[in-house]
Formats: sequence, structure tokens, C-alpha cells
Amino acid sequence: MVCRRPAGYNGARMKIRSVPLAAASRGPLVFVLAADGGVPDGGPTLRAAIAAAKATGDLLTGARKVSLFHQPPRSACKRLGFVGCGPRAKICTEPLRRIAAVAQAAAEKAAVADFALLVPRAAIGDVDAEAAGRAIAEGLRLGAYVYAPPRRQKPKARSGQSCRIAAVGFAKAAAAAFARGLVAGRIAAEATVFARDLENQPSNICTPTRLASAARSLAGGRLRVKVLDRAAMAKLRMQALLGVARGSAEPPKFLVLEYRVPGARKNACVVGKGLTFDTGGISIKPAAKMDEMRYDMCGAGAVLGLFHALAHGGLGAHKPKHNLIGLIAATENAIGPSAQKPGDVVTAMDGHTIEVLNTDAEGRLVLADAICYAQKFFDPAVMVDLATLTGAVVTALGHEMAGIMGNDQKVIDALIAAGKAADEPLWQLPLWDCHRDQVKSKFADLANINGPAHGNGSTAGGAFLSYFVGDTPWAHMDIAGAAYGGLHKDYYKGGAAGTAVRTLLQWARTL
Repeated sequence: MVCRRPAGYNGARMKIRSVPLAAASRGPLVFVLAADGGVPDGGPTLRAAIAAAKATGDLLTGARKVSLFHQPPRSACKRLGFVGCGPRAKICTEPLRRIAAVAQAAAEKAAVADFALLVPRAAIGDVDAEAAGRAIAEGLRLGAYVYAPPRRQKPKARSGQSCRIAAVGFAKAAAAAFARGLVAGRIAAEATVFARDLENQPSNICTPTRLASAARSLAGGRLRVKVLDRAAMAKLRMQALLGVARGSAEPPKFLVLEYRVPGARKNACVVGKGLTFDTGGISIKPAAKMDEMRYDMCGAGAVLGLFHALAHGGLGAHKPKHNLIGLIAATENAIGPSAQKPGDVVTAMDGHTIEVLNTDAEGRLVLADAICYAQKFFDPAVMVDLATLTGAVVTALGHEMAGIMGNDQKVIDALIAAGKAADEPLWQLPLWDCHRDQVKSKFADLANINGPAHGNGSTAGGAFLSYFVGDTPWAHMDIAGAAYGGLHKDYYKGGAAGTAVRTLLQWARTL
């Protein structure tokens, strides 16, 4: 089956633009954010209409509550709506993101092509104006996302895909910061949508070759893309990665994305696991929910999402001192006549020998060679890898946060702070010398899993990777739980979440 629709087909890019208050006060539908207490401020044009709506007692200010009022003929707007923000003390970026998504959904339900959103100063509470703008733009775009699967009939055109936004009652500097936040949030959300669309595609469509095509589509300007095929990987002796690829007829790809920052002399490497489908190999997975292994490339999706943002101005006025290097090891882990077997020994690019005790612990094998490539060709000053690596992290942390560990507390703390700013929480797990000892092998340098008596499956994965990182400041993010399957949040309604794109972008701005 061939899909002729490009990633992002789910909806043409949603139009989100900052406009003067007068321009946002008119149209088929105008929403005003309404915090508890007082009368919402919608500016002079809508003052009388808002007071009349308030007087009815039907104007709802509870968090995410929607109320809609039809207006008399010749009014500035045909319908005046309100989305409640709840108590001012509880307003922060995550509720604002959800509130914006609620507004978008209500506009789509109302079948309007274009709507306006007025944001009174009181409606953002004590949130920084730029952060508020970013969260609102993210909520609008992420809330509008719907994966469009291949179907015989084309989907109908959708409503609610254009939003005019105005800040009301902001000081001049705060209004400018809010507008900057809208731009940054739109870029971050578009990048997350780019990742979501790749992650949601079935594995016969989103192959390693498809990931390579997605990477190439980002090339231009400061961003260069290189794709290595099987022969190039063999020449580099990337046998850990190629051992995983042996069982599949789909050719593996190794993607290298380089974003050069003017004046930067150091490199920051971001490495993503790109298993476009994982059967578990000879150590085969249970049949139930195996279809969800399309999501085993969400680490790669996060890296591609980051570079989508970089290609579209995601750094804004920030000037990091590091070039951004993205590395993706893309393959299937399948069963075939040449598939590797439990007990096989492979040699990674740096010479480490690895006993493959379980072929379903394949992610750390492909990441090992990707990390080796980073070390050899880019000498990174800092490195982070992302992978849907272990079911153990889901058991430990569930689907609402990712695990993080590493060898450098400053790197870990910086990523945790970035995740907090993006409302993508990270929880630190330990990585001690005893965990590194657990992955030593009797028949090779390392084993790709620890013993069944040890437990700590997530940490064992990180411990294995630490041997290839060496002394480079590094953090490992296990996103197996957060990548999909989380609670609905208005701006996320199921499927792939596009996890960590926004976190990586926040982090990149601080490098």
C-alpha cells in the first residue's frame, strides 16, 4: 500500500496570527477568555455585549467551560463566546494550553472558518506574557491536529483552522512579549504536529526510507541532511545497528542532520531511536497490541520535530553557542532467515562487543552505534538521546511523564527545566556503577540486558548506553510511556503525542 499524502496532511497549517484588538473584535465568532471574578475585558467594541452576557448569569468562568451568545443583527460579531479560565491563582501554562484547545474545538463545532480569541491580561494570571502566548498558540494548533489515515474518500474541509488573537489590557512590553510567544508557540506546535504525523503512520508507510525522506524535506539554509545506506554503515562497522536490521527486507537508514549556528564552535548531539516497527525479533513480542510498535520510532520523531522547528525559525532571537546535530538510527526489527539470534555477539562501531541476550532489547543496540558515530565525527560537548526504550519505564512512571538519567547532573537538570517549561515532565532515575556492572557479559564486553533477578530495566538500558558515551556530558530520555497512550488533554486526543519536541526546542535555546 502506498500513501501519497505527505506528513502534515491532517490539516493544512493552521493560521494563528496576532492582530490589533479592533480587528479581533469582529467576525462570525469571537471568544474571550474569562477568569473567575469581575467582568471579562474584551475592549471597548465588545464592552456592552460582554456586560449583557454577564448579566444573564449564563457566562461560565469555570476552567474550560464554554458559553456562547448570539448577537443582534449589525453587531460587531455574530456570536460572542467565552472560555473559562477558572480561579486566577490556578492559571498556569498547561491550563492555558488546554483552554486554547477548547476554544479551537468549539470554533470547529460552530463550523466557522475563521474565529478570534481575545486574551485579557487577567486571564493569564501571573504567567509571563511570552510563556502565555506560547502556550495559547500551542493549544490552538495541537488541539486542531487530527491524523488523516489513508482512506478511499478525501476528508472534508475542516472549520476552525484560522484564528486571530489579540491581547487586551497588556502593557506595551508585555503585549510585544505575548506576540513573540504566539510565534514561538506556533513554530513549536507545527514541529510537534510534524512529528505526530510521522509517528502515527503505519509501519508499511513510515519506513526508514520514509523517515529519510522526511529528514531531506527539512534541508536548506543552515540545515544540512545526509543519509547513510546499509553499505555506508557496513563500511563504518556499525554492526550493532545492522545486526538489528538483518531480519527485515526494509533497508535501514542512518540520518544525520546538522544545524549550524553562526559563531558556534561546539556541537550538541541529539540522538533518536528510529525503530519503525519492532516485532521483538526472535524474542518475539505478544501479539496483543503489537500494532502499537509503529510508535517505536518516537525518539526519531522527536529529533525530526526539533529540526523542523529549527528549520522554521524555532530559535527566534536565541543564539546558542552550540551547533545542533541530529542522529537517527532507522530500521525495522523483524523476523527473517538472517535475523540475529539470542546469544549472538556483534561488534559496535567503537569496538565494544555485545552479547545479544534478547533480540527485543534492540533499541539500545541501534543507539549504541549512533552514539559512536556522534563521538567519531562530531566530538560533542553535550549529548542527549531519546528512545521508546523500555516497558519498565511505563511500569514505573506511567504515560504522563518520561524518565531521564545520565552522567552529568547539569545536563539532566537543564532538560528537566526545559520539560517543566514545556509542560512535558521528566523524572530522574538513578544510574550508578552497580547498574553498569549488571550489563557486563561473560561472552563479550557487554550484554544487551541485565539479569532477570536485577530488575531496574529502564536503568539497565541507560547503563548499557553509558559505555558508548564515555565522558561526554550526556542524558538519556526513556519516552516509552509518554510517547503515546496518555490521558486526553484537549490538545492531545490519542495516538502519538509528539513527545519531547517542545522540550528539546526549549533546551536548545539555552545551549
